[in-house]
Amino acid sequence: MNYTLTRSKRKTIALSVSKDLTVTVKAPLKMPKRDIEAFVAKHVDWIEKQTTVIQERNANRVELSEEQISDLKHKAKTLLPQRVEHFSGIMDVEPGGIKITSAATRWGSCSAKNNLCFSYKLMLLPDDLIDYIVVHELAHIKEKNHSAAFYTVVARYMPDYKDRRKRLKEWNKAN
Repeated sequence: MNYTLTRSKRKTIALSVSKDLTVTVKAPLKMPKRDIEAFVAKHVDWIEKQTTVIQERNANRVELSEEQISDLKHKAKTLLPQRVEHFSGIMDVEPGGIKITSAATRWGSCSAKNNLCFSYKLMLLPDDLIDYIVVHELAHIKEKNHSAAFYTVVARYMPDYKDRRKRLKEWNKAN
């Protein structure tokens, strides 16, 4: 099994498979090579399963044209500020600003100064999942982490957030 080995001051060994199917092992500095190889051998089935899942996901991925991307960005710049205004009024929070990004791996974020960033790719989601992400990011204005207190804030304004979060995870897996 081919893999990339990265050693660091970590205490545990970890394994990952990236979108380009690269297998990476992260190991402690002094862990013997034989222990690393035994760990990889023990997890060959998991690596093969992950590789299959990623290959299927890559095969089903739809590439957007520049025109489609431009349309989605325009839609995001129109819709997301409206949704943020709607929910920030309900939640009694005030974001610093809103920015539309081309982020590939995250739907949104909230900075320490309460500036919100949203990926234009949100426009590919159903409206109720867009609203979940907006509420999620606005909740970070009150709670800057993913603690129980944070999810209490989310639940106060979106009681079915667990269902929406589950559907978002399923959407992510399918796309």
